[in-house]
Amino acid sequence: MIKCLVIDDEPLAREAIKVYIEKMPELDCVDDCENVLQAMACLRKKHVDLIFLDIEMPEIDGISFLQMLKNKPGVIFTTAYRNYAVEAFDLDVIDYLLKPISFDRFVSGINKYFERTNISLNAKTELKRETANYLNVKADRKIYKLDISKIHYIESLKDYVKIVCSDESIVTHDSLSNLEAFLGEYGFIRIHRSFLVAIAKIRSFDAESVFLENKELPISRTYKKSVLPILEK
Repeated sequence: MIKCLVIDDEPLAREAIKVYIEKMPELDCVDDCENVLQAMACLRKKHVDLIFLDIEMPEIDGISFLQMLKNKPGVIFTTAYRNYAVEAFDLDVIDYLLKPISFDRFVSGINKYFERTNISLNAKTELKRETANYLNVKADRKIYKLDISKIHYIESLKDYVKIVCSDESIVTHDSLSNLEAFLGEYGFIRIHRSFLVAIAKIRSFDAESVFLENKELPISRTYKKSVLPILEK
């Protein structure tokens, strides 16, 4: 049973998350708090595996609270604002849910928690490894079976990603960070906050870009120091 804590200064927002938690037998809401001070007191008394955390709250905001924690449980941000997304993922959060949050999107965030912690859900995840060489990706009310060896690069599109393959492109509701964690062992490298690339598909590169067969992608300053040594091997 995954012990969850909900932190949000809006009562209706807390209640909505608690209703979703109750729908999933793997989850248990141990408490809900309207501010960070209440949450800190709760964490001193109770074991928590996963926090649903609002960002804009009075006195202490969610990002500052997360930075204070020494032993961080899993964190899923729940917010009405898009502009904190980059900072949030720099803090290695599991997901970033924009209000109003649908149940499907909530389940997607829970799937990412289970993937990261290597725990299996009873239901199928939206994105999973079916065999050593394939991904199942949900899009257009279908499940697409993608051959990993045919994926050239993946581009972030806010709350979605575009997976560009040799013969098709698929847009699915997921994060680039989630795919990076999943595909890293298959020779994919993050070159930019918006791009994940298959190293085997890179034809050439310089200090600013990588060049695929018919595509040039930028290498950002943030990733340059880690990317170039790998490509130069």
